[in-house]
Amino acid sequence: MSELIARYFDRLAGREDAVLTDLSGGLRRSVTGRDLPDLTDRVAGWLAAQGVQRGDRVVAVFDNRLEAALLLLAALRHGITLCLQPANAEAQALADLAAGLGARAIISAATPCPEGATPLTLEAAAASPAHPAPDLAPQTPFTLTFTSGSTGAPKGILHAAESFLGCAAAFNRQTGIGAGDRFLNVMPMYYMAGIFNGLLAPLAAGASVVIDAAFGTPTALRFWPRVAEEGITALWLSPTMLSLVMRLDRGDKVLPAGFRRLFVGTGAMAARDAQAFLDSYGMAPLQSYGLSELLYISVDDPGQPHFGSVGRPLDGVRVHLDADGRLGFSTPHAFLGYLVEGALIPPEPVFATSDLGALEDGILSILGRSDDIILRGGVNVNPIEIERALAPLFKGRGFCVTGLPDATLGQKVVLVFEGATARPEDDEIWARARQIVAQGPGRAQLDARAQIAALPLGPTGKIRRAALRETLAAAEGAA
Repeated sequence: MSELIARYFDRLAGREDAVLTDLSGGLRRSVTGRDLPDLTDRVAGWLAAQGVQRGDRVVAVFDNRLEAALLLLAALRHGITLCLQPANAEAQALADLAAGLGARAIISAATPCPEGATPLTLEAAAASPAHPAPDLAPQTPFTLTFTSGSTGAPKGILHAAESFLGCAAAFNRQTGIGAGDRFLNVMPMYYMAGIFNGLLAPLAAGASVVIDAAFGTPTALRFWPRVAEEGITALWLSPTMLSLVMRLDRGDKVLPAGFRRLFVGTGAMAARDAQAFLDSYGMAPLQSYGLSELLYISVDDPGQPHFGSVGRPLDGVRVHLDADGRLGFSTPHAFLGYLVEGALIPPEPVFATSDLGALEDGILSILGRSDDIILRGGVNVNPIEIERALAPLFKGRGFCVTGLPDATLGQKVVLVFEGATARPEDDEIWARARQIVAQGPGRAQLDARAQIAALPLGPTGKIRRAALRETLAAAEGAA
């Protein structure tokens, strides 16, 4: 295996205690650092019995379980490419994906096992013969995930082990994560944040990881007691997750002893919300910023956080801004390229994004996405800025500001209320919202309001704005 991967497992092998603990499904299962390399080699042996060898592609159905972590680590160590899919993926979709990728197998590390997939169990892996870890060529493909396809056909994002492990090392150095830390992973593990934030990066520092069920209301209700019981020192949440944890916390707002790092990522966190957590709990949440193609770009400073920003770029990352404020990055942790219809398209040296940003005194701020900007009557309106101003009106209730086509204005600005039906207070909120927006610095205007039963959300609670616009436009067309 490569020296980088060998060092990764050697660091873990020096641990006599559990480096992986799984609490999902009402069971408690653990693997020590000393046993982890052998167990991943046995997973590779089990895969070989399914016809999977080094260099093969596998469609992997992931849930928050120990088997998913072991399958990921076996792929890292043995040069197998995993195409990660959620536990609720449909059988036909998995079969079509496997056929299109030329995948050797469909392996499920989730329960129940989808039809047509082969289930991986800890017991079956442990009983398999261990396969020795091979020497891997640099830049061997490791993970394959897909873009949402909201702006065209979905594209496969192909990463090598080097991008994950290099980025993890840079992130851990900047944030002080080390072998004494114990992470709680409640991010969905088929998602990039679930495998990088909650597994690969902590283990790269020699830290241990506790895997719990993917985040939901039950997680939020027992959140801080779980952190205390397990001696957790650090964890990741999305802004939406953190908001729910705060709303459902009926305790004394005192963080468990030893807890020292709360990372917030996968979406923008308003400075107001970060300050509210600091005021209530006495700890600053650390905002970060990343992209599926580039992994982590920046993270806030633990000693001097800058609320409303996404912190300082990691070592080796360079920020580029065009004349319109669109961000681009050059980084040593970039992906291998996009896989489109079987062909690999390498990335440009500077990866251009749709995000708008600013870099001041080395601190990066994200100001929204260029493709979400509403062009109303020839004037650019940033929905993120409006949402930040209106958030106090909604008191945690879901809402969104978006643009829809308009014959006169080009685009109109629409305030979307979440809920199956309108509430008595909605008229008052609407009137006050129009006043706040009209008096704001941009002198924008809310043109219409809309109602939706549930906002379309991604796996970490971030609003899927393109999907929302399509739903609203279809409803207007049918009206």
